[in-house]
This record gives sequence, C-alpha cells and structure tokens, in this order.
Amino acid sequence: MRYRRTSVSPMSLFGIILLVLTIVNASPTHLGIVKIPVSRVPGCAKALYNTQVGKRHNGIILVEQDEQFYAALIRTSSTYIYKLVVDTGSSYTWVGNNPDNPYVPGPASEVTGQRVEVRYHDGTITFTGTTHNDIVTLQDVLTVNSQSIGMSDRPGIFNPKDYDGILGLGPTTSTSYISEDGNPVSPILTVVDRLYIQGIISHAVLGIYFVPHNDGDHGLLSFGNYDDTVLLSGMNYVPVTSTFPVSNYWGVDASVIYQGNTILNPTSGIIDTGNSHIKIAGDAFLSYLSETGATRIPDGSYTLTLDQYNNLGILSFVIGGQHYDLSPNAQIFPRSHVLHDESVFLIIGEQHMILGSSQGFTLGYPFLQRYYVVFNSSSSQVGFASTIYTYSTSN
Repeated sequence: MRYRRTSVSPMSLFGIILLVLTIVNASPTHLGIVKIPVSRVPGCAKALYNTQVGKRHNGIILVEQDEQFYAALIRTSSTYIYKLVVDTGSSYTWVGNNPDNPYVPGPASEVTGQRVEVRYHDGTITFTGTTHNDIVTLQDVLTVNSQSIGMSDRPGIFNPKDYDGILGLGPTTSTSYISEDGNPVSPILTVVDRLYIQGIISHAVLGIYFVPHNDGDHGLLSFGNYDDTVLLSGMNYVPVTSTFPVSNYWGVDASVIYQGNTILNPTSGIIDTGNSHIKIAGDAFLSYLSETGATRIPDGSYTLTLDQYNNLGILSFVIGGQHYDLSPNAQIFPRSHVLHDESVFLIIGEQHMILGSSQGFTLGYPFLQRYYVVFNSSSSQVGFASTIYTYSTSN
C-alpha cells in the first residue's frame, strides 16, 4: 500500500541540525530523563555575491552558508553509520539521502511493505521510500524498539549529501498519511512516541538546548523531561496553537515587537530546528526592513552596514504574555561566517505562507540557540526558558 504525506513543515537546508543514531539489538530500560549530547560539524558551502551589481569581481562579499551540523552517530546491526537532521518541523524518520551510504537492514529490521511519500519545503522536494521497523539506539544510551524508519529510493533529494536523512521530532500530527484510495491510516509514531509507549521515558517530552556558533560546538537533547541545570529562568508553558494547520506542528501563538512597537499582531507560527532563520510574515517583515534599513542582495539575503547594526533594536516575540527578546547580536549570522568588514548579515527572514495565511512566523534553530525549548506531547504544550546564551554577543 502506498501512503502520501499531506502536510509538512518548511525545511531550510541552508542550516541543519544533525543527530546520529545507532540501531542495535538492545533491551529498553526505564529512564526518567535521558540527555543526548550533540556536537556541531562545520560545513563548507560558500557563495560569492556583490552587493552593488550582483557580479563577481574584486568587491565581492564572501558568505559561508550556515551549514553547521549538530552531529553524533546511526548504526544498523549491520554496522552502517548514519547522520540524521534533527527536525522538529516534521515527524518522519528516514535515511538514504547520501547515495554512498544507503540504509542496510540489520537482523532486527522488518520490512512493513508501506510505501511512504513525504513532501518538504513548498512541495518541490519529496521523499519516497519503504518503511522498515527496527531497533534504534541513540548515542549508545537510549534504545527504541520497533521504530519506523524510511529507506529512501531517491538518494540526493537534499543538499549537501553529507547527511543521511532526517530524524523527525515534530508531533505525530505533523505527518498525515492517506492510502491511495483516500482513506486515512494509522499515524507513524515518532521516536518520542515510542519511548513513551514503551515506558522508557515517563513523559512524552523533548527538551532542546543549542549554543550559538561562536560559543561552542555542542548541544543537548533531553528525552523524558527538560534539563533544568542549563536554565536561567523558570519554564514558561503555552498550549500548542488551536489555529489549523499550524496546530498540527509545534505551533504557538505570538505577536512580534520591534523597538517597542508591534509589527505583527497575534498570529500562529512554528518552532522548527530544520530551519536556519527566524522568519516573520508580510507587512511585519517589511516594517522590520524599513526600521533597520537592511538591503537585499542578489541571493535574497539582507545586509546591514556597521552603522545600521550599531543602531539595531530589540526584536521580541511575545508568547503567552512573556517577552522573548532577540538582541541585535541574536538577529545576525555569526560575523566569522561573513568575510567582509563592512557588512552584517541578518538572520531574520521573510515568512512565506507555506502552511497558508495562518503561519505568521517560524522560529528556526537560531532562536533555540538563545532559548531552551521544551516540546511536551503529553500535555500538548511548548515551554520556553532563558539560558546563559540568551544575550550572548558572540555572533
């Protein structure tokens, strides 16, 4: 039977977070909270742009695209190793993106016969493959039985090919499957779902802690609860938005304020570790550009002069009555990635309505480098807390 995924979040492969899994035969053990370290592996993709005429010459700006991976290991019982993007904007786990490192079933692998189609971004990128059930161990610490894993029959659908697939950590509802005759079928459970159902963790909770690029190369995923040792504030919870279809994702309601003025009225948006930008929609983004004086360059990025950066104000997302401030430093790409002394590149981008007009913003992984975020499937809530990196000036 063939299944089609009817909705999926945007995936920005301009910046990617990776986790590596290990698939082995092991028995589950009950653990209250399990911390899985991840570390970043730098990419090397670069592009040349000229801000005046868009041609290459002596006045180029050299931009290192933000391909920095949080990575560890995924190994089948046949000893093959895979690196997976940590993606809270989708919920299906698959391998086979790298044609040189295809999924090889191990002794515990079971072919289900399910054909799966998953559409990413605006629908122009599609995964197709066959689902297997396997035993999965994360970082030789956390074991999941009968985890669904897709084996891609279309390698190379994402660039770069240095990673092998995606670890979908969005809510189960962010992946809807239907059969060819149009009838709904049972959802394919995520790693968090399986850990909870199997009693390995006591709560279906995922906590994510990332560090700004120049403050370190590490991060931490916590399963079962959040890690309060890295928090500077209490955890503030809000319900997942009720606005469809953002409600199918890790979506929350928020307004956006720049320099004390509301530029985006209350709307819904998603938290997506598979996105390398923080995005706001439509007129709000135009207002932000007008206030900051940012200039668009040919690749679609936006730059500030040093004087404009020195005058950059606070951008705040108001979620559940709490202000989550992004300092000027949190609104730019690390300057070590832009080999030019006179320009600063914004990490704030325009939100395109991929999920329809209900999606007013996306909080990509740069937001999670400033705030600890908890995803609680048990209570359908998302939590936010500040860390020592909330106001870091390392960028």
